[in-house]
Amino acid sequence: MNRGRPAEATERPSKRKYVYHEVPTKPELGETTTWYYDDDIHKNGPYKVEVTGPKGFKPPKVKIDKKQNYGGMPIVMVFKTSNRSNAKTKMKVWRNTNVDYILSEAKLPGVPDNAIILEVGVGENFIERYQLKYNL
Repeated sequence: MNRGRPAEATERPSKRKYVYHEVPTKPELGETTTWYYDDDIHKNGPYKVEVTGPKGFKPPKVKIDKKQNYGGMPIVMVFKTSNRSNAKTKMKVWRNTNVDYILSEAKLPGVPDNAIILEVGVGENFIERYQLKYNL
């Protein structure tokens, strides 16, 4: 037995966007968060979230420590020497370097400037995995 008004048959749109303000009365004072939903891309939640700071806000610069390693685990990078189809595939291993430093540097020793990075992994098992995958 149902009481009250019968529920309306409403359909949720497949593409939708929700905007949240930190300070609803004055959105220019706080940060704005925008959530994008698309059921074709991801059914269970948002596929993209954008956070915009207040006007004039500059986030602090992140300092990357080159020598901060991950408990002695090596960083493994697989790259092609150029963008040609017959370019040679190579692997480079760093033992005492931070992965963030490797990914953010413009020039790396042993890696050409025009190299195409295929994969990067942290750990000993990636050395064996990439050797089998790329026949190195």
